[in-house]
Amino acid sequence: MSLYDFLQRDPDCAALAEGAIHAVSPLLDDPDPTASLALLDLWAFDLAGKMPLPWDTGEALEALNDFLFRTHGLRGDRQHYDDPRNALLPQVMVRKKGLPIALSILWIDLARRLGLDAVGIGLPGHFITALRTPGGLLCVDPFHGGRAVGDEEAAELVHQATGGRVDFHPAMLRPASHRAILTRLVRNLHLRFVKIEAWDEALWTATHLLMLDPEDPLPYKERALVHLKRGALWQALEDFKVALAKARDEDPEVSRWVKKLESQ
Repeated sequence: MSLYDFLQRDPDCAALAEGAIHAVSPLLDDPDPTASLALLDLWAFDLAGKMPLPWDTGEALEALNDFLFRTHGLRGDRQHYDDPRNALLPQVMVRKKGLPIALSILWIDLARRLGLDAVGIGLPGHFITALRTPGGLLCVDPFHGGRAVGDEEAAELVHQATGGRVDFHPAMLRPASHRAILTRLVRNLHLRFVKIEAWDEALWTATHLLMLDPEDPLPYKERALVHLKRGALWQALEDFKVALAKARDEDPEVSRWVKKLESQ
């Protein structure tokens, strides 16, 4: 199944872990998510036996973090942060390390299999997770072993990730939709491929981005720029035109490219 097929079947991306595998499928030797999902089922079965009785949300959160980060040893890959394998859930589950967003997707998916109301939170430059409770969000940072995150810790994470260029605001702790989570996962890869000028890879990441958010003009502009790097001028022009049509405000760069390419 392709990402396109998955989104037709599950437009809200309720099956978050499965969607994360389809979203990066061109990088996988075997894009079939069956084995990874079966392993998550097994993890959920094992974890269910460790859940507190009588029920206590705080103890359940502690059991979840202990299971993932101590029993199974998942951790953030600080040494090779930009390694594309850190965004691939099947690889993360085997290698036991990954990006904040990949670890967060596993955390969310496993928590939801246990009936917990788990969400993802896309802070500027860093992704974390939370449980929704009657008393508010209980936020944790999977990249750092599931440590608790309050406003002060969130502000520090934003400061570190952005080099102090962005000031934290509590509204940044608003949960993201599952589709937005997958978009951010793919965008991480896209930015890495553009940085190293891996244009073939950047082409499929840009295409996946516009599948995930077809009304956003940015992925069309990004794919047009990739087409230019690959010498596909007609395809670049077509994507620039779509970006121009979808933009709420005129993008001078896109307008210049359309005029230039139409004149050739």
